[in-house]
Amino acid sequence: MSAIASFYLVPDSRLPEVVAAATPAPRRWLRPARDTFWEVLRGNSRELEPFTAGSGWVFNTLDLYLRDRHGLIYDKFGDEATSDLLSKARGSSWLAVPSASAAQLLDALKPVDLKLSDLIAFITSEHGSEEAAEEAGAVQAALTTFKGWLAQVAAGTTGLLSVG
Repeated sequence: MSAIASFYLVPDSRLPEVVAAATPAPRRWLRPARDTFWEVLRGNSRELEPFTAGSGWVFNTLDLYLRDRHGLIYDKFGDEATSDLLSKARGSSWLAVPSASAAQLLDALKPVDLKLSDLIAFITSEHGSEEAAEEAGAVQAALTTFKGWLAQVAAGTTGLLSVG
C-alpha cells in the first residue's frame, strides 16, 4: 500500500480553522456526516511540491533511521497537541511544525549525513535486504525534500507534514 507525503504552509492565524475542520461533523438524524477538512486545508494553506521519489512511507524509515543512528526525533520539534489532534482526527500521521521549531529542526538536520552503506545496513536490519538499496535512495530523497519543505516555513506560519 502506498502513502503520499505532503507538506502545507498554514498562516498561524488560519491554523485554528484547519484544526477545527479536522474532525468531521457527525452524522445527525436527518443529515449525513460532513467532512470539510481537505477543502478547509486547501483554502487556508499553500501545498508545497509533494514527495514523489517513492511512497510517503519512506518518511517512517527516515524517522526510524534518524532516531536510531543520530538520536534525532523530529516529532519533538513539532507542536505535540496539534499533531496528535490532526493524526487522531484524520487517521494518518501529521506533524505540525511552527516556524521557530522548523528552523531548529532544520539546524538539527544539517549535520546529518546519510551514508548510503549505513542506510542500506539499517534498512536491511529493519526490512530485509530485498530492495534495500532502492529504499535507501528514496530515504535520501525524503530527507532532501523534508529539508526543503522546512526551509519554506516562514515566520507566522506552521508547516503541516502529512504522511498517509
